[in-house]
Amino acid sequence: MRTLSKLVSTVTVLLLMISMSSSAMAQEYVQAMTEFGVPDVQGVWNFKTRTSLERPDVYDGELEVDEATMLDKMMSTPDYIAALEASGAEAPGPHNVGGYNGWWITPGDALAFMNGKFRTSLIVDPVDGKIPWREEGQTTRRAQRLQNPMGLGDSDGPEGRTLSDRCLVSFSSTAPFMSSLYNNHMQIVQSPTHVVLLAEMVHNARVVRIDQDFRNLPFELWLGDSIGYYEDSALVVETRNFNPWQVGKEQLTSMNMKLTERFTRVADDKLHYSFTIDDPDLYTQPWTSEMPMYTGENLYEYACHEGNYAMPAILAGARRHEADARATEQ
Repeated sequence: MRTLSKLVSTVTVLLLMISMSSSAMAQEYVQAMTEFGVPDVQGVWNFKTRTSLERPDVYDGELEVDEATMLDKMMSTPDYIAALEASGAEAPGPHNVGGYNGWWITPGDALAFMNGKFRTSLIVDPVDGKIPWREEGQTTRRAQRLQNPMGLGDSDGPEGRTLSDRCLVSFSSTAPFMSSLYNNHMQIVQSPTHVVLLAEMVHNARVVRIDQDFRNLPFELWLGDSIGYYEDSALVVETRNFNPWQVGKEQLTSMNMKLTERFTRVADDKLHYSFTIDDPDLYTQPWTSEMPMYTGENLYEYACHEGNYAMPAILAGARRHEADARATEQ
């Protein structure tokens, strides 16, 4: 019994030493610098996560949980993908011909892991993990989205199909970055005067001008007007003046929003990413979200062809409706 007790004590001490060593290594991480003297945050980064933007009620308001609680509360990844197939892109029925099956879906296998704990929501401020909508904020947001021609959905020709159908925009969110159905990759490239934030999903490249002011342009840039600077070990990016068409694509972007993002390298293979949205027209206060990004993977081309395999059937259906209408008139 004394031998077993001694062994347990030894293992406990070793685990404590490993934990203390890991913590010390995290605290002592020395930020790599570029050859032109700024924090190096370059690389291909993956930001897939099962953590939702807002905090589900199942977590009783807690922002951080341990692994056991996460596994107890969170649906397994195979079950989650099956639920997406059953209720979303692959749902049966006469009005849904299918889209993405489970082979494509890569939502991540765990909640976001930040500072030694699993996060139950991306939103960290407000503390309840909920978007602080103004009373009329969601109504205003819906009106903004309806006022732009991102996609008609029903049409007798290819020009009226949604822009995602036509491979011109994606459903993924890149301003700010948020985990979506699949292909949650981005690349950061730095130079002394500019930073490029590249989302391979339909090739969105946001060009950030370093240490510059916002411009008074006679038009709105597609991904907004972005300026950046370095603060301590972080790259800070501020973006304003979003294109009205983009409002219909992004989950959170609005006409008057100011977006502030921070990219901080905390390990050779890990970034801490945060974004703050400030829009008094929609929200009662600015609000902030956080999540990790990991490197070590390659970036592959996102290739899409307009309409995929459905376009001939869509157009054939429209022609059939027209023929039926003519037959009825006769």
